[in-house]
Amino acid sequence: MMKTALFAAAAALATVATAAPAMAKDVPVRHGDLDLTSAKDQKTLARRIDRAARKACDVQYGRLPSADVMNCYQEAHTAGRTQMASVIDDARLGG
Repeated sequence: MMKTALFAAAAALATVATAAPAMAKDVPVRHGDLDLTSAKDQKTLARRIDRAARKACDVQYGRLPSADVMNCYQEAHTAGRTQMASVIDDARLGG
């Protein structure tokens, strides 16, 4: 069963839903403070998404994650990066 992970769009005060694994928790990722037309700020958002995916799936540093945890992380990370691409495209179009 898939659970919806919400990544908060702080600038627009809205949330966007993406599919994530059942074990994932909802973790907000803010980006309203970033200029997403800037490569530097895009990298910052990518780092935030990575941290959020790790937190959502309870990936712990220094421990070998189970296959379920790694699958969760990979799916949550992919969903976040897909959403990131959409937000960047909107920023480039002036939205």
